Amino acid sequence: MFEIITDLLVLFILGSLGWALLTPLRVPVPALLGTIAVVGTLRIAGYPLPMAPDFFSPAVQIFLGLFVGSKVTRDTVDQLKAMIPPAMLIVIWALGLVFGMGYLISRLTYLDPVTAILSSSVGGLPEMTVIGLDTNADIPAMITIKLVRMLATIFTFPFLVRLVVKNDEEVSNIRVESDGKASNSKNKPILKEMLNKLITLDVKLLLISIRLSLISLGIAAAGGLLFINLGVPAGGMVGSMFFVAAASLLDVPIITPSPRVFGFMLVGVGLMVADNLVPETVDTFLTDGIIVPIIISTIIVFITSFLVAFTIHKLAGWDFTTSFLAAAPGGFTVMTTLAIKYNKDPFRVSILHLCRLLAIKSVVPFVFMLY
Repeated sequence: MFEIITDLLVLFILGSLGWALLTPLRVPVPALLGTIAVVGTLRIAGYPLPMAPDFFSPAVQIFLGLFVGSKVTRDTVDQLKAMIPPAMLIVIWALGLVFGMGYLISRLTYLDPVTAILSSSVGGLPEMTVIGLDTNADIPAMITIKLVRMLATIFTFPFLVRLVVKNDEEVSNIRVESDGKASNSKNKPILKEMLNKLITLDVKLLLISIRLSLISLGIAAAGGLLFINLGVPAGGMVGSMFFVAAASLLDVPIITPSPRVFGFMLVGVGLMVADNLVPETVDTFLTDGIIVPIIISTIIVFITSFLVAFTIHKLAGWDFTTSFLAAAPGGFTVMTTLAIKYNKDPFRVSILHLCRLLAIKSVVPFVFMLY
């Protein structure tokens, strides 16, 4: 346990270093991009960094689900019916992209149809890797194509959001200013009594806050672990989100984690992404013939995701940033995290990503079984 804690501490220090390096440069989401830049570069260079423990990814997902679920209200639930058309559009786009672009890449490159189809799926790298192993696909090529496309999305989208959102910096610090009036010595006993009462009150409030925070975290963990065991895609986040949202709708007091903690959660998400970077990634990328499908697939995915986002924006009346986050080809966890970062609706984003992942992971294996 001591070694695990030490390894995590080392990774978080490196991630925080990247965060600190990019912050003065005014790079958007510096905690996320800085972590990927520093830790990812060291991993690709072959530096023997420790890997995040197995429980780390579920823990980050559960914590993220707590953020999202705590924002769900009865008004949010009433919007579910309105999400059916965007969800159907996302599913049709995702499946059309998988098989249409997969066929195109298989015709234009040396990749076989199975590898091309798996490489064209937007999301679900672990599950697609498992399917690839069972179908004798070119695993290094598939992982490299999906990984490069994911990194391109993660590094590009924050800059695109900055062009759309005028106020990309959230003002979360509430300043309480005192009147600064002087008091004479006669008021000292009264002031001392008031101070003692305030201290007692603060301690009680702190204990209540800790108790509610533990209850909220317990509900989130219960839902996340249940959905993980059920095999739900991104089960840690989805289960946590649904359990916390249900508790909130049942008027159970839920404490949302402090915004100050959110930056460190972004570091955690960056560490999850960086864990997929290995020296072989560069070798595969530089192999003759693999650069072409990477460029083709990335361009097609970006263009079509913009078109889908624009359609959702017009069809559902959502703001364009939320629409693009819902249609972005990046990972489930990363896009939902960015939705929270830019003060957009993470519930809408996460639901549409879940619909896309469920459709891909249900249809693709069945088609391969028939194939």
